[in-house]
Amino acid sequence: MRVFVTGGTGAIGGYAVPALIAAGHTVSALARTPATAAVLRGQGATPVPVSLFDRHALTTAFAGHDAVLNLASALPSTSRFLLKSAWTECHRIRTEGSAAVVDAATAAGVGRLVQESVVMIYREGADRWIDESWPTEHYFIATGNHAAETNARRFPGAAVILRFGIFYGRGAAHSEQ
Repeated sequence: MRVFVTGGTGAIGGYAVPALIAAGHTVSALARTPATAAVLRGQGATPVPVSLFDRHALTTAFAGHDAVLNLASALPSTSRFLLKSAWTECHRIRTEGSAAVVDAATAAGVGRLVQESVVMIYREGADRWIDESWPTEHYFIATGNHAAETNARRFPGAAVILRFGIFYGRGAAHSEQ
């Protein structure tokens, strides 16, 4: 399968890209800098210098791919987590960026889209089992997640929204801090 990954060198993408390659997939990934391009190339992916916000360029980059994984994010550091101003870039990526990804994947004829999100948007459920139909909260920090999920839902192909839990490890600044 030919897979395009945004956020390919981030906390999730840094693991997803090598795993996809190890599974035999051909991977292309968005590379904003020469340093990230070198990392991707070293993992066996093809780096593509394109902006997450350029629908036309993304459409060209996505052409011929079977799936797009949108893992792009920009979480603020834990020391700034509660400041509304710290979320500006993250919200832009998850709102405008995810819209551009969906529009470009649609225009390029990509069949599958995976959008990352988080479980922290679920309403409190105490000890009850919850699933995708469980109600969600709409607090400020979750604004971008809800926008990205809304954009993914309008994708005409097969769309999957992955609501990740708390994660830690290399590349996850929150756990490193």
